[in-house]
Amino acid sequence: YSSAASDVYKRQFVCYIIAILILKTKLNEKRVNFMNIIPKPQKITFSGKYVPHGSVNESVDADMGKEEYSLKINRDGVFLKGGSERALHYADITYKQILREDGNMLPECEIRDKPVFSYRGFMVDVCRHFFTVEEIKKIIDAAAMLKFNYFHFHLSDDQGFRAEIKKHPELSLVGGSREGSHFGKKENDDSVYSHFYTRAQLKEIAEYCKERYIEVIPEIDIPGHASAILQAYPELSCNKEQVKAKTSQGIFKDLLCAGNPATLKLIYDILDELCDIFPGKYFHLGGDEAPKDKWKKCPKCQSKIRELGLKNEEELHCSLVNRAAEYLEKKGRRVICWNEAANGGILDKNITLAYWLDKAGVSVKRANEGCPVIIEKFKPYYADYPYGMYPLKDVYMFDPKSIKGLTETGKKSIVGVETPIWTEYITDFERLCYMCFPRWFAVADTAWNGRDEKNYREFRLAAKSYCDALRKMGVSSAPECDWDESPQKRLRETLAFADNLMTKNMLRQLLNVEE
Repeated sequence: YSSAASDVYKRQFVCYIIAILILKTKLNEKRVNFMNIIPKPQKITFSGKYVPHGSVNESVDADMGKEEYSLKINRDGVFLKGGSERALHYADITYKQILREDGNMLPECEIRDKPVFSYRGFMVDVCRHFFTVEEIKKIIDAAAMLKFNYFHFHLSDDQGFRAEIKKHPELSLVGGSREGSHFGKKENDDSVYSHFYTRAQLKEIAEYCKERYIEVIPEIDIPGHASAILQAYPELSCNKEQVKAKTSQGIFKDLLCAGNPATLKLIYDILDELCDIFPGKYFHLGGDEAPKDKWKKCPKCQSKIRELGLKNEEELHCSLVNRAAEYLEKKGRRVICWNEAANGGILDKNITLAYWLDKAGVSVKRANEGCPVIIEKFKPYYADYPYGMYPLKDVYMFDPKSIKGLTETGKKSIVGVETPIWTEYITDFERLCYMCFPRWFAVADTAWNGRDEKNYREFRLAAKSYCDALRKMGVSSAPECDWDESPQKRLRETLAFADNLMTKNMLRQLLNVEE
């Protein structure tokens, strides 16, 4: 060919290559859209073709697991199959995600899926700051889309008791109020903060969860974090002095008196009413952050230690929780406690331990002995810390079975994971959603599929799509620019968080000094 003709053919050839690459990119984007499923299914087979939307067919297969499902899309229609109605519910969630991405033309595919962990939890603290029933329902809807199956409802703490107890109305009427809110340097409000849920509202939340195959786990924290209870019943403190519900964050020395028989009587009454409201199998008894200073000086507590043949106050702590757990077990309930409850070494082996920060190493020890453990490690699963401290990538990449010291038995003892949101510094629903999403997406993905190999780039694409879906439900999320910040911005955000935290009250607690 002549030189001029050769140049023309070269240009045409380059254009053809560019066109092919553009087409391939568009097809890959389409396939990526199809993969925008959170949590990602265990096995996806995609033919590469797209078919028109057909009729939806559902069936229960008794040979499949209770949470196992399959989803098949072809020219004959959409076929959902599950081992139970719950499994069909999960299949439907996955199908709706595909439908959201692809509309009338659906990917010809087959999905086989089931969760790795039986316990997939999220926790909301309503004691430091309160959220309405409608706001709680929105959070439940968002969690249900992620196939979470347990809602840990933190109802009592130093800053407020949030559940109506008919037999003891003072708990909510007196214990549900505090004289102000001074969480960090940014919040300084001296107005009375008074909120609680009525029995009818709590039952409404429980029923709302049940319809979405989520079990509510109520938490009443004992023996520590009990200032609000003691505000209503000061006679249950060791020195019987008036205790006020706390207006700031922190760890406080006001414990329920373990040597007073009336303490257990009140606890049993609370458990009776909450078990009536929440019919699930789990109940959370707290058990964390309970300094024993006042127990050491209390004649009744010391007498109880001698009476029961215990060695020290830590064993007394275990004993108190064990007696409450035994009471619940007679009602057919299983108990969960924070890991500090096991520090005394005699906590009942049937109690599930929630591992958040375990300096004593009791969680790993119990797991290696075959006792059930839930992983909700404060770093990175606590959603109340800034993204600069716990970026999205850290949450996504965290492996709950990577905790140091776990044997093969220990790894098998991990029944699931949970992501808590504590609300000392979260005053409204919009901020709550900002902190939770998209980080809860990452926890949900690990809770469901537990993969050793993770693709963060693929996950981020799915998270962006999911955030759009949440906004339509009235649930906001953090903007993408905040998910994984630069080192400089992370440092600034960490220092700002620490500075806000360090009030005079917090410094006194850290230094263990009086006013």
